[in-house]
Amino acid sequence: MSLLNYQGDVLAHRVQQGLARAGMKDITVLSVQPASGRRLILRYGPLMYRLHVHPVERRLRAPAEEPGWLPLLVSTRVDEATADELAEAHVSFLDDLGNAHVSLDGRTVLFTRRNEPGGPDVRDTPATPPTAKRAAGALALNRASHRVAFALLADPELAARPVRALAATARVSVGTVHNTVVQLTEAGHLLDGRLHHAGRLLDAWADAYRRVTIRPLAPRALYAPDGTWPDKTRLEPTSGVLLGGIAAAAVLDSHVRATDGIVYAPTLGPAVTLLRLTPTPTAFRVEVRQRFWGDALPSSQPGVVPSVLIYGDLLRDGDARSLHIAADLRKNDAHLRTLD
Repeated sequence: MSLLNYQGDVLAHRVQQGLARAGMKDITVLSVQPASGRRLILRYGPLMYRLHVHPVERRLRAPAEEPGWLPLLVSTRVDEATADELAEAHVSFLDDLGNAHVSLDGRTVLFTRRNEPGGPDVRDTPATPPTAKRAAGALALNRASHRVAFALLADPELAARPVRALAATARVSVGTVHNTVVQLTEAGHLLDGRLHHAGRLLDAWADAYRRVTIRPLAPRALYAPDGTWPDKTRLEPTSGVLLGGIAAAAVLDSHVRATDGIVYAPTLGPAVTLLRLTPTPTAFRVEVRQRFWGDALPSSQPGVVPSVLIYGDLLRDGDARSLHIAADLRKNDAHLRTLD
């Protein structure tokens, strides 16, 4: 039976078998539409790629480019000349005999020619899978979908809740949640109302968070009068002002010290009033950011943002000390450990 006859989970299984037989190791292939369809997720090493399988019976040509999807041509047999032509054009293909070429991120990771049943002629199979970057389209979080991913990471039980509950918590539209859920499902992070590979999703979320533009609510720098300002957010949890960044990390880890920091609030006024912030410079600079999530997300301490956001803030700082504190937080925080 030819690869041309399969769809869904069966096709994914056959493609994985064919690539493994051709010499591609450490791969997993999953179907985006288990019952039917030809869209698959290919995991290679630590990375995931979205493939659209194109069955071809006659002349194999590269299909029209589809944003976010890498084409994989499957055929009963690919002759030697066609194999060379497709490989040179960085087009991926696989046939029933084991002829195969796989191009990821524009780089050939497998090229096997087996024109007759027998030993393969592997031309280019790197010893280790590529790790430099994620394939475009595998998981691309924009500002809105980034909020949905944050809500799921902070409270994985939201994956089993109605879409409207997730939309309310992430403060985005229901349509945005639908689109994000589809993307996360295709990337293998959501299945049957449960979060999967949450550690990988946390990495993708944190990487996207470093690129998100954040503008403070105040047009100029604000300062607290003394070093007791972090305690006020914890003593007044109903104020809606929550502690974030390295100041929040200091609450969770007694070895961390911080003078300045970040707070999240629905508007600027409550933060200014609670913390007595002024433009007069002191040693205690406080950045006020807009709170972008609802009230339902749990946190490890009253008056403190969820530990997922503390971790993201530390990585976003980017200096050696913050990165070290972030690594310790991920290792020691009870919630972050459940994600790994």
